[in-house]
Amino acid sequence: MAIPCTVQAGQYTIRGLSLGGIETCMQVPQLGLLFDVGHCPRSLAATPRLFITHGHADHAGGLVGILSLRLVYSVEAPLEVYAPHWITDALKDVVAAFERIQDQPYKVNFHPLGKGDVVPIGQGREVRCFASPHVLPTLGYTVWERVQKLKPEFSHLAGPEIGARKKLGEPLFETTERPVLTFPGDTTIRLLDAQPHILESRILLLETTYIDGRKTAQQCLDHGHVHLDQVLERAADFRNEHLVFTHFSQAYTPGEARAIVRDRTAGRFKPAIHALLPDADTWPG
Repeated sequence: MAIPCTVQAGQYTIRGLSLGGIETCMQVPQLGLLFDVGHCPRSLAATPRLFITHGHADHAGGLVGILSLRLVYSVEAPLEVYAPHWITDALKDVVAAFERIQDQPYKVNFHPLGKGDVVPIGQGREVRCFASPHVLPTLGYTVWERVQKLKPEFSHLAGPEIGARKKLGEPLFETTERPVLTFPGDTTIRLLDAQPHILESRILLLETTYIDGRKTAQQCLDHGHVHLDQVLERAADFRNEHLVFTHFSQAYTPGEARAIVRDRTAGRFKPAIHALLPDADTWPG
């Protein structure tokens, strides 16, 4: 299966598909991360780390599939699977059952997580876990990075002088941290108040399952999802660089969803607005 959707958000690429109730699997290749695995396109199968948000089948049901693809493609390294601790044993049971069925082991390591846990991923980056409101207990994930920033008292210095002072060992820089990318999984608009850091994340992957009057905002809230109406009401709160809408209902064709998002968000947001949608006007499969 080819990669159905691609969004370029600054230096980061978001690839995969998120179709409400059907499948969610999104890769950020520059970070070596997959988020959820309702079904895994074969071209994403070699990704080293998988973070699962919750136990619904359209988010976790493709785990055996990706492990099988890795066997087919002779990926030597085990898949590192990070998942909420309350579903990890069940995921292990599913994998073990298929190992018995096919009489062949999979290469996988499981890492149970809870809110507040931190997973280093290298190059000064780490994934931090937070509770995300949904109809099932859910973990959201934010990638944070540490960067060296010139101290304010030295901001007037020219580049050559900064370089010279740095060589002399002067403490010109301080370490700061910032949220780079956030994936809360299936969630509700209440997340914005519960986890305000996501409004500062450079990239926010936010589900908007319904985007017009086919469902009301209250119906979305009751079913643990976000409605575009709710996002528009809070438009001024989003201080991200890129806001990527995902998890559209199959009630919309990709073309309808693209046009509705474009028309309803035009001129209302500080972030660049993207919709994770296929170029074709039909959903894959």
